[in-house]
Amino acid sequence: MGRRSRKAHRRRNRRGLLFTTAVVTAGLLVGGVAIGTVVEGGLPGRTSADAAVVQEADLSPAAGPLHKDAPTPVTSIPKNDPARGLIYNGLVPAAKGDRCVGVFKADDKGLCTHGPDAPPKGVDVHKSAPPAVAAGAAPAVPTAAATAAADTAPSAADLLQDAAPVLDARSGDLLGGTAAPAAGTPAATAPAAGSTVVCDGDGSTGNRVQVLYVHAPGNDRFGQYQASFKKWAADTDVIYNASAQETGGTRHVRFVTEPDCSVSVLDVELSASSLQEFGAGNQALAAQGFNRKDRKYMIFADAQVYCGIGTFNGDERPGQDNLSNFGPSYGRTDNGCWSGSTAAHELGHNLGAVNNSAPNSSKGGHCVDEWDIMCYSDTPYYPQMQTHCPDRAHDDRLDCNHDDYYNTNPSPGSYLTTHWNVANNRFLLTGGGSNPNPTPTPTPTPTPTPTSDPTGSPTPAPSPTGSATPTSSPSPSGSTGTAPNVTVGQITQNSVVLSWSAASGATGYALQVDGRSIATVTSTVVRLVNLRADTAYKVAVAVRDQAGKVGKAGRTTAFRTTKATGPVGPTKPGTRYLMLNSLTGQAADMWGGSTRDGAVLIGYQRTGYANQQWSFEDTGDGYLRIRSARSDKCLQIGGQPLAGQYVMQQPCSAADTQRWKVGSAGSGYTLTAKGSSLVLGTSKRWYYGGWLLELQQPNNQSYQNWTIQQAS
Repeated sequence: MGRRSRKAHRRRNRRGLLFTTAVVTAGLLVGGVAIGTVVEGGLPGRTSADAAVVQEADLSPAAGPLHKDAPTPVTSIPKNDPARGLIYNGLVPAAKGDRCVGVFKADDKGLCTHGPDAPPKGVDVHKSAPPAVAAGAAPAVPTAAATAAADTAPSAADLLQDAAPVLDARSGDLLGGTAAPAAGTPAATAPAAGSTVVCDGDGSTGNRVQVLYVHAPGNDRFGQYQASFKKWAADTDVIYNASAQETGGTRHVRFVTEPDCSVSVLDVELSASSLQEFGAGNQALAAQGFNRKDRKYMIFADAQVYCGIGTFNGDERPGQDNLSNFGPSYGRTDNGCWSGSTAAHELGHNLGAVNNSAPNSSKGGHCVDEWDIMCYSDTPYYPQMQTHCPDRAHDDRLDCNHDDYYNTNPSPGSYLTTHWNVANNRFLLTGGGSNPNPTPTPTPTPTPTPTSDPTGSPTPAPSPTGSATPTSSPSPSGSTGTAPNVTVGQITQNSVVLSWSAASGATGYALQVDGRSIATVTSTVVRLVNLRADTAYKVAVAVRDQAGKVGKAGRTTAFRTTKATGPVGPTKPGTRYLMLNSLTGQAADMWGGSTRDGAVLIGYQRTGYANQQWSFEDTGDGYLRIRSARSDKCLQIGGQPLAGQYVMQQPCSAADTQRWKVGSAGSGYTLTAKGSSLVLGTSKRWYYGGWLLELQQPNNQSYQNWTIQQAS
């Protein structure tokens, strides 16, 4: 590939771009809100666990890739070269007529790949890249002493002080959530410099790139590298936006983000054998739910098989039904090549670069005109490289001369107006150029970059000065008085997250529910809680200008909350559920998707993947066992039923420590441990971006209340 460089734990911090300090004027909120159906601008209502996806795109992918000229089938598999990470095990040459023709089939699910990418010259794929950012302090391991010392009575404000504003749907009161730094939060836990990206909406709804750290059992280095993964992902974003600026536009990777505008990184455990082949690893991820059509997966694999490898559709059609506009896609970088540039290269393939019909195509998924992050002499033809862009710093940028795959403003009639243009991919936030959709725009500086020589043999080279450090300098869309449209997401039976684009000159936003203004906020993301189940609502926002005048509300978005379902009364045997905290919106999560005995239960950003899915088994005595869909093990308290006791997983048994009573409580449910009155609640003990879950004395607080929603 063209170039690859080797380039703290966070608790809860501020959402630098979109979560500004909330100013809320309480008003009357009539009615409640629940999850399920979304109707925006007259669209038919649809039911979905993440219904707002419907708002973003009502498109279907093409049946198969379109090629200007039929690719020549690959007839043989190159010999493995383990020293360079060129491993072809599991890849099958695609025959004529196959959708992957011209490249390899990665598995039997229809995913294609050009094959493994060569590492930069001098890079040893069998030596881990060092961390780019120093690790912060690890969270305390739950112990008996820690349980005894635990403060088991957090306030709602404690758990929400750096989240989006949370409004009580019954009273209109602000329960918590501001952009102010958390009281007592160590500076070392804030995102490292250069680790934030552009936040968009609620951080999870719609098309997103999800970063995964993937490792084998017993080899979890998440704590050591978490901050580095965030930095490398942010470096990738810098590459895409700096390249877009060369043609007068802005483009940002639309990552799944956390409230502090850093990239969400999920810790995922796979079997050691599945990590030995690209296709096998992808199928193992899919088995855990990492196969969403609205996701592309940027994988940092703790393995030493490849340098990098990614799925590639090879679809040349210019329209929005291009297969590269849809997931799932997988771009994997192994630990010898961990960097922002390698991740950017593999993401480039996922987004549709480089097609065979491109003017400077290598006919193998790359290009031949240096300097360019997607260019090098590759299999099967090993073409002669040409230097069209003499500045070697451009080897850390996309599309030399912007004529092959990436241009935000191509000339009429040029190749990129009649063929696929990665700059139009729906997994990028766009602004400027020919497809404007303005978003807050960081100001990047170049990343240090090794580059490749004109013969196609990657070699390190002097790098530009500076570091990839996006700066949170919003450039919001709209104008004063122009009301943005509301996007609805993360709906449950008693809560919903609303988000909208910033309006230029706005000093606040009047939030309307069913035509009545209930509060004024300065944030562009709000979570409403204590809503009614199975109820239809209409929401809109109006802009308050600097003179204090509130304009006309924008387009109304309608949605319906879900029914109050759960294991109170008859349940479907074997049905999987999510357990969602009624205050924070976080899901009960088996940390890291671990299958290890003793792995702890935390409250973590809702993803819906297998480690957040649970089934409930009647034990015949009025209690239930809660079984993990990921590990097939059951939730068990960590010791004696004491306030502050953590919860872990163990092999399922008849032990009383694995028995829970699920009781109806207000707008949700409580989970009480057998032999006590203690209920499951969210603690103030941080655990890698989430909160440790623990037993607490019941106090009727919403952080002890759970919605139990069928997993999609």
